[in-house]
Amino acid sequence: MFEPDQYQLLDFGSGRKLERFGHEVLDRPSPAADGSTKADPKLWGSATARFDLNTGGKGTRGQWSEADRLADDWSIRHGDSRLVLQLGASGNVGVFPEQAENWDWIADQVDRCRDSEPARPPRVLNLFAYTGGASLAAAAAGAEVSHVDSSGPTVTWARKNAEASGLGELPIRWLMEDAIKFAARECKRGNHYDGVIADPPTYGHGPKGKPFKFWDQVDQLMELCGALLGAEGAHNRFLLFSCHAPGAGPSKAASMVAGVVPDPAGEGAGGGGVTSCPLVLETADGRKLAAGVSARWSRGTSSAAH
Repeated sequence: MFEPDQYQLLDFGSGRKLERFGHEVLDRPSPAADGSTKADPKLWGSATARFDLNTGGKGTRGQWSEADRLADDWSIRHGDSRLVLQLGASGNVGVFPEQAENWDWIADQVDRCRDSEPARPPRVLNLFAYTGGASLAAAAAGAEVSHVDSSGPTVTWARKNAEASGLGELPIRWLMEDAIKFAARECKRGNHYDGVIADPPTYGHGPKGKPFKFWDQVDQLMELCGALLGAEGAHNRFLLFSCHAPGAGPSKAASMVAGVVPDPAGEGAGGGGVTSCPLVLETADGRKLAAGVSARWSRGTSSAAH
């Protein structure tokens, strides 16, 4: 989780959310906030910048209106990571705060892997890796990480986050690749990983403009993720799948993961099995805003279970 001085959901309602990232307050669209009422309408006047989608156009691009000039060194911290932020053309700023709990879980799983096989660092593959929050969490915990994203500027941004965090020398391979094509090649090469992370977009594009459509390609993605974990064995392994696609609730996400892992019920020694939950953002007074879904699977020896 983020410390309150780093990130807070301040309010939401009427199809928008008000968030504080460090010292900056942003007012952005949020379909999940449709039908909700703002708890404190006066608070919204404190926004540093507001994002509005273009009307009548295609895609999610829009325009920012800045009430005040943003700090040049705008960033927030999570654990050992410093995440550099900026206003993106689609309304994103370089971090999805709802993923912070998953980053903590990833670090715990890497610790488990290291405990069970101390002779080598765990190998972790992060697909659709965005600006590197999960990659840095895994690497800081002691993993060798392959960070895969189709956007060159986004991979550069992730490397900037590593440098800003003082983690630039950690063993992270920064790869501008189509995630599914890379995973398929790794399977053909016979390569396996101790942990696989996948956070696919609802819709996106590969390096050469090839579209990614979640419901058209998620089954192939999940099969590849399962194959990359290797055959049944006693050593610790984990799979984290998260998404924001409409219709992908916790039970559906859990079913997709359970269909590709060797021990979905966690009946093996120390097995954690598949668990799933909605991703949410929560205000200080306990109001919750839906922000996607995640499903997790872990398996390992009982001696390494924490």
